Amino acid sequence: MRKTRIMATFLVATLTIAMMVGLTGCGSSGSKKGKTIAVMVPSADHGWTGAVLTYAQQKAEMLNADKDLSEKYSVKVYAAKDVEDQIQQVDDLLTKTNSLAGIVILPYDNGLQSTLEKIATANVPFVQFDRVINSDIIDKNVVANVKGDNEGIGYETAKRFIADGLSKNDYVYEMIGDNSSVPELRSKGFRTYLQEQGWSEDEINKVVVKSAATGWSRDKGKELFESWFGSSQCDPSKKNWIYTHDDEIAMGILESLNGAALDATKKETFMGQFKALSASSGLAEMYAVLKDKHKTIAYPTTYDLFSVTYDPAMIQEAMQVMMDFLNGDTSIDQNYVIPVSVVDKDNVGDFKAFGSYEEK
Repeated sequence: MRKTRIMATFLVATLTIAMMVGLTGCGSSGSKKGKTIAVMVPSADHGWTGAVLTYAQQKAEMLNADKDLSEKYSVKVYAAKDVEDQIQQVDDLLTKTNSLAGIVILPYDNGLQSTLEKIATANVPFVQFDRVINSDIIDKNVVANVKGDNEGIGYETAKRFIADGLSKNDYVYEMIGDNSSVPELRSKGFRTYLQEQGWSEDEINKVVVKSAATGWSRDKGKELFESWFGSSQCDPSKKNWIYTHDDEIAMGILESLNGAALDATKKETFMGQFKALSASSGLAEMYAVLKDKHKTIAYPTTYDLFSVTYDPAMIQEAMQVMMDFLNGDTSIDQNYVIPVSVVDKDNVGDFKAFGSYEEK
């Protein structure tokens, strides 16, 4: 796989500023001299996708400002409010294939399969970002699937849990994001590491229990956690571990643990046995907790807290892959995976967060 080249080279801008620059209707663009490269992402339904939109806008403005490139291409960013909206956006684009150079798309969810197949059969070059949808026709025609190492997130989380003492007598509550390929891979990576440590499938299924989909939402994650905590599933006398798929979900749990909603007696017992809370992405607020600079949540001293990277700036890498392809690069790896790192209190200063949070 080629080295990543661009993710750390751009300053973080706020979503408002990014969207103000040239935003027209559902997308933004520079001059209309060349064919359109459409960059299609969900609207800012949570912190990570909001940051994706910001980074996509930054990259689009940079490419559109390049005089040489603008003679050939005009990059336009589309933000879809829901699945149907994204499907309609693609359908509209496919009526103008003569003026369409390519598509970079973060599929809203698996409901985009037939739409991606339409892109493939229309012979329009396309790059999938983050969520990957597979079928014979998609796999045959996609330029690249650009994504962070979702399987690696699960793998590194399980590795850290084992290092912290996870045993087959414990309980892992896995709080998933949604029902797309992303959580599937994160779950797979977690289980793969346990299998490598000699755990059988039955042993894994006994210990690791999934939540309902959180929708990557802090509030929904908090709601599901508090429901689980109040149920018989949560045995406070056991060693409990929580594996969340996103910093927003983990922040919801931290808010709950630091609030008054949980039964005080059960919480006291639970906290005595609680071993670790994991997260993923790189949210500025989570990094503030890891630095012990959060305004209301102190860094936990009785359990391990860490976050595995999944940088929303990867969308810029996906856009660059499309540019490279259109410029004749034949060395692009179709399975384009960007490595992850574990971030904790010791190394958080080495990593760049997304979003804004005023530290204390």
